[in-house]
Amino acid sequence: MKISGKSKSFHVVAIGASAGGLKAFEELLAALPPRPGMAFVLVPHLAPRYESHLSEILSRDSRLPVREVRSGDKVRPDQIYIIPPDRAMLIKKGVLQLHSSGRKSEWRNPIDSFFTSLAADQGKKAVGVLLSGEGTDGTEGMRAIKAAGGVTFAQNGGTAAHFSMPRSAAAAGWADFVLSPAGIAKKIISVRTGAVHKAAAPYAKPAEDAMSGILELLRAAKGVEFGLYKRSTLRRRIQRRMALKKIRDAEAYFRRLKTDRGELELLYSDVLISVTSFFREPESFRDLKRFIYPRLLKKRAHGAPLRIWVPGCSTGEEAYSHAMNLVEFLGERAAAVPFQIFATDVNPAVVERARAGLYPARIKNDLAPERLKRFFLRTESGYSVAPAIRERCIFAAKDLVKDPPFINLDLISCRNLLIYLGPSLQEKALKIFHYALKPGGVLMLGRSESIGGLSGSFSQLDAGKKVFSERAPGSRILPDFGPTGRFLEPETAFKTAAYGGPERGKPAPDAPYLQEELARVLPARYLPNGVIVNGEMEILRFLGDTSRYLRPAPGKPSLNLRSMAPGELLLELRAAIHVAKRSACAVRKDLPPSPGAAGLRVEILPIKVPGQDKNYFLVLFEEAPPAAPGGAPREKKPTAKENRRVIELKEDLAVSGENLKAIIEEQETTNARLKDTNEELLSSNEELQSVNEEFETAKEELQSANEELVVANEEAVRTNQVLSLSNADLTNLLASIDIPVIMLGADLAVRRFTPSAESAFGLAADTVGRDVRNIGLPFRLPELRKLLLGVVKSGAARELEARDTGGRWYSLLLRPYRTEKGRTEGAVMAFLDIHNRKLSEKTLLRLATLVRDSNDAVIIRDLKDRILAWNKGAQLMYGYTAGEAIGMNVGRLMPENAKIGTRDLLRLSERGRTAAPIATKRLTKDGRVLDVLFTVTLLCDDKGEPAEIAVTERDITEQRKAEGEMRRLHASVVSAQETERKRIARDLHDGVGQILSGVKFRLEALSGDPAARGAAPRGILDVSSSLNKAIAEIRRVSENLMPSELENLGLAPALRTLCRDFKAGGIRLELRIGQLPEKIAPDLALALFRVTQEALNNTAKHSRATRLSVSLSVKGGVLLLNISDNGRGVSPGGSRPSGRGLGLHSMRERAEAVGGSFELTSSPKTGTRITVRVPADPPARGHE
Repeated sequence: MKISGKSKSFHVVAIGASAGGLKAFEELLAALPPRPGMAFVLVPHLAPRYESHLSEILSRDSRLPVREVRSGDKVRPDQIYIIPPDRAMLIKKGVLQLHSSGRKSEWRNPIDSFFTSLAADQGKKAVGVLLSGEGTDGTEGMRAIKAAGGVTFAQNGGTAAHFSMPRSAAAAGWADFVLSPAGIAKKIISVRTGAVHKAAAPYAKPAEDAMSGILELLRAAKGVEFGLYKRSTLRRRIQRRMALKKIRDAEAYFRRLKTDRGELELLYSDVLISVTSFFREPESFRDLKRFIYPRLLKKRAHGAPLRIWVPGCSTGEEAYSHAMNLVEFLGERAAAVPFQIFATDVNPAVVERARAGLYPARIKNDLAPERLKRFFLRTESGYSVAPAIRERCIFAAKDLVKDPPFINLDLISCRNLLIYLGPSLQEKALKIFHYALKPGGVLMLGRSESIGGLSGSFSQLDAGKKVFSERAPGSRILPDFGPTGRFLEPETAFKTAAYGGPERGKPAPDAPYLQEELARVLPARYLPNGVIVNGEMEILRFLGDTSRYLRPAPGKPSLNLRSMAPGELLLELRAAIHVAKRSACAVRKDLPPSPGAAGLRVEILPIKVPGQDKNYFLVLFEEAPPAAPGGAPREKKPTAKENRRVIELKEDLAVSGENLKAIIEEQETTNARLKDTNEELLSSNEELQSVNEEFETAKEELQSANEELVVANEEAVRTNQVLSLSNADLTNLLASIDIPVIMLGADLAVRRFTPSAESAFGLAADTVGRDVRNIGLPFRLPELRKLLLGVVKSGAARELEARDTGGRWYSLLLRPYRTEKGRTEGAVMAFLDIHNRKLSEKTLLRLATLVRDSNDAVIIRDLKDRILAWNKGAQLMYGYTAGEAIGMNVGRLMPENAKIGTRDLLRLSERGRTAAPIATKRLTKDGRVLDVLFTVTLLCDDKGEPAEIAVTERDITEQRKAEGEMRRLHASVVSAQETERKRIARDLHDGVGQILSGVKFRLEALSGDPAARGAAPRGILDVSSSLNKAIAEIRRVSENLMPSELENLGLAPALRTLCRDFKAGGIRLELRIGQLPEKIAPDLALALFRVTQEALNNTAKHSRATRLSVSLSVKGGVLLLNISDNGRGVSPGGSRPSGRGLGLHSMRERAEAVGGSFELTSSPKTGTRITVRVPADPPARGHE
């Protein structure tokens, strides 16, 4: 078998079923995993006149996609395909092909047809499954899949609603596994993973003892000696069965076979799998016509038939091919040239099928149309071989190497049989062929076969062909037929008996042809003359020269012993045969000699053929010595009385003879009449058999129709269930939606409505059936009926907006009501409440107007920086009209040092939110640079992904100029304050301080003068103490006004002194100063010092903190001052509790005055944190 188009990556599983198959389909598919990695093709018996809903039914529970096959679909893994009704299906190169079923008989067995094509297309990748059903469809297809190396499954009887179909395949031995549908699904997955085919690998080769035991079991059960077949082939077959049964030990499998007759039958079928076809290797049949048939006809004796033997005929295709080929060759001479074709096989089951001559419809792929038309008859299930061809072929169950062969053959066609035999059996088979052929007969072998060591017995007719001719008769070999040989023909039985049975020893090497010579010489020397007759005394074979005893009778030719034996001899023969038949023993009868003639001895030997009820007899004639005329002693001469008595007896004998002859003739007449009557009965029986076959055909048709009705009924029941479920789904769906929906018929009468329509419009149960104009809808739509009729007529949907009597807005959707087949049979009205949308549209319109007329620039851009929208404010700000700006790249509005890309904007904003305002620069059409404050809003699409960016920009150029001027003025005020502080500090220190110090020294001098010691000393001491305090306070005020360390030593020492002198009850202060620049501008140092000074004062007075931290560092050219405490925080208004917050404003002003920033974060739980950032090398100020 040629395998083509195999799938290299996945198996194709064909599943056939009939009556009861729907449930089996569901159970099998439900047990499959979500991704089995295989394709599934379902081939049920479907009623051709009904629409199938099988795909919809199975798709509800299947985890794999289910679809109905369309011609040209290529099978793919993890898909389920279903054959449509009234179609036949094949597969070629992985593509499903649909064919019209045509005449019903042409595709009578759709499962067989598809399974067989699957086997041819996919080979070992094919998997066949037969589920519930009646009949035998699928059995032939399972055989093809198994022969191609695929795996087959059948549903077991316990789960199948109808077991006939799977049972037929299992009984024929074509099912590897018989399981439930769920079990089949699990086992199929093991096929994909290799657990079935690959399972043979870990199974050890059967040991020789176990192998011999298994072969002995086969021999005892079937009578076939497999011991001399090719060992490797047998091992593979046994290993395959072991793998399928999951038996790893050969001894265990041997024990299984001893008790499991069914497994023994399956193993026997596996070993003898028959694969054949009509006209296989067509070139060989053309060679027969070209030079073999002419050679055989040239040597044929006139009137002798051509005798052809086809051993290993399998199901008969080879034998019938030879018959058809020969008829084609003979042409008009076919009637004048008789021929017989003997076809044998060791398997009785395939012989019976061959004898029937019935074949499936797929054989049309192997035969030319003219041959199919000429040599076959159409049947319901396929084709039948025409009687003219079938009558020329004789089929018999026969063991080639054990049973005696046919003889005197002109042609033996043994192709591809010897390859399965061991060397010794091949040699024996070739010897048998040599013995069976006529001198000059022809032997045809297969392409891979040869004659081995028997080249001396055969000559090759063509160097390029496996066609051989038997050499001269002197070289003929008498083969050994074995001790259990049986006779298929009387002539073979006689030959075996006459030669004394089989040889018991092997011929000596130097005399290979001695047996043949003995077979020729011994019968001629010692065997008497005679004939072989059957129970009706018909002569089957003549032995030697019988012309002296038997002669043809005048008239119609006859080979019956009654017509050829003389009267007296006939009487003796009839009596002796009767005795031999009754006693089953040899009978010898001596006939008295006549004067001058020899006597005659007749011996009757009964022959019993095993397996047959017919009787055969060997009739031998042997002459006794003749009576001597004068040599005998003289006898007493009879008297006259004795002579008269002798004459009377002779007359009586003559009369008796005549009477007996009349009786015999009457009996023969009666026998002839009985024979005619029997022939009439046989003819009537054949007619009755033909009528019975017609009845069987009709029964099969009725059964098939019944199965189709069962399947249709199952589908109808399941469809009703689906419809009920769909109706429940629709009811629940309508009840769950909040949209008022009203369904109308073609006449615009209400058919159905949702509960929301009932509550919204006051509908009731009696609304159904009423015209839509009369149900009281709260809309003023005089054209509604016209619009609905237009929808029903055109099939096109309409949509309009309407307000109800309460002023609420609705969107009215009018859609056609379509049936499953696409016909419009009404309309559907849906009422969508759009009142809020309408209000939103008004609001949006107002906002759009506001945006359009705003003095701020509103710009919408895409993610590629192209301007999409441009309002009037943008036109006034930048000078571009909307026509000029839309489509322009937004980069044209940005100076080189102020470009902000899309990615920057995306980082600045969250989806759907507006980012904090950002200051930047913009460029107008006339080249002016504007200071702009802008906000960004990210616009997203329906999927939540960024789509557009909306930017609102405000011109703050004048505001920035004012702010710059304010900063300059503030810096001047601060500078003036600091100058004044320095002057006051110097005046206090140098003027008042020095005067007070002089007064102090004078008082100290007076207190130490003895002349003044007695006059009011305590008052002087009090004044001195007050002066000390005044001097200390003046020093402190001077230091605060202008710290000397800040001016003389720098910022870091000044901060350390400030923190060291900080005193506040219960507050622990920590100061960290990093690496600072060598020179810090005096105004920067003063601003940072004053911020720190104010923060420490505020903390001491208001925070109630226990920890205070001050740090100063430089990061990226920026001086960073951090002051934090763990106090009670600052109120949202910017002041601590009980404080006015003026210090915070002062700190902010000082930071911003030197170009820095001031940040304050505070909460009651975490305290307050102040962060000041100022550039370490600020730009020149005073001209901003």
